[in-house]
Amino acid sequence: MTTKILAPHYLRIEREMRADLPTVWRALTDVHELRAWWAMPVCDFKPDVGGGFELRYIGRDRRDKFVWTTWDVNWRTGGFWEYNWLAGRVDELLSLNEIEDGVRVGIEHTGFESFGADAAKIFGYHKSETRARLERLQQWVEQRMPANLAQMPVV
Repeated sequence: MTTKILAPHYLRIEREMRADLPTVWRALTDVHELRAWWAMPVCDFKPDVGGGFELRYIGRDRRDKFVWTTWDVNWRTGGFWEYNWLAGRVDELLSLNEIEDGVRVGIEHTGFESFGADAAKIFGYHKSETRARLERLQQWVEQRMPANLAQMPVV
């Protein structure tokens, strides 16, 4: 895992995964897979630009929303997190790049300064949560079958 930190303004974390690109993309864009590996209830899922999803925190009266602002054919999606518990917004860009043995997944966060006095708290939260999220994603995609096999009908 590679981490680039320019606290509290910029955070980029990358992780290499032994899986094919369609498998990783499916894990990120199929609501059933997203719910399975994220380890948090995902609701109101719309897999297109202007869509996104909400995370519902069990035992708390809180929902955070991720809205996609870009989605392109180069396996990149970008958007921002809206928090209903603090004023501010974090921009996130997720990128997928094919490498020799699989896929490098990168997550880049900016915009922490929008939280003012809470910027350091939000930065620390994103650092630990992003590392954990990439680890869960890696475990999920490395144990799953390739996307093209999963689509094959059972005879």
